[in-house]
Formats: sequence, structure tokens, C-alpha cells
Amino acid sequence: MELDEAKDVVIAGFLHDLLEDTDCKLDEIKSEFGERATMLVVACTFDRNLKDYKERWRGLISNIKQAGRDALVIKLIDQIENLPYYRLISDDEKKQEVMWKHKFFIDEYRNDLKELPVFKNYEKMVNSYELVK
Repeated sequence: MELDEAKDVVIAGFLHDLLEDTDCKLDEIKSEFGERATMLVVACTFDRNLKDYKERWRGLISNIKQAGRDALVIKLIDQIENLPYYRLISDDEKKQEVMWKHKFFIDEYRNDLKELPVFKNYEKMVNSYELVK
């Protein structure tokens, strides 16, 4: 990968799902990994109070935009990592949701990330997956 990110960005990348998927507390992340990594994890965490799938995604995208480029890169790598699971989804409605999420991400961040080869590759991958339906 051509990205050369700071240590706290890499750490936050590994931890980005921790608040959503575990009982880990924000203070634990902060004391162990510092303020910057914690801020990036928070930026990449869904608001559990929002029940609607698209609403949660819009809120997440807004948080990531406010946090800046480092959060964008973390979410981009997460999106790339999750994309291959698309082919394993058998429910058509769920497939549409997941593809919407990827297309929404691309549309929202194209101007911010278009210079990164990894983003260009991600966009190509999404388009090829969409064709396979």
C-alpha cells in the first residue's frame, strides 16, 4: 500500500470498530493509545442511537469529514477490507444496502481522495462488484 500514515492513524485504523463491537470504553482507548487515536476512533464510530441504516451512514460520513483526512483514510481502508464480503450476501435487499454504502462513500469523498491510487482502485473494485450482482 502506498500510504505512509502516522502511528496514531494506524493504531486508530486497527481500533476503529472497537466502540461499536465491544464493551470497551472511550477512556480505556484514551489511556492506552492517546488523544489523537481516540479522536479518530470516535470519528469512525456509528451513532448507535440512529436506527435507520442510511441515516447512520450519513452521520458517520459527517463525523469523518469533520475529523479530516486521517479519518477519511481509515474509513477508506475499512471499506476496501469489507468489499469482498459483498459477494457472500444472498439477500438482494441487503446487497443493495451494502452497494449503496460503497457508492455513497465514493461520491462523498471523491474530491478529497481522488489523488490516491488506493481510492481509484477502490472505485474500480466497487464498479466491478456492482456489475456482478
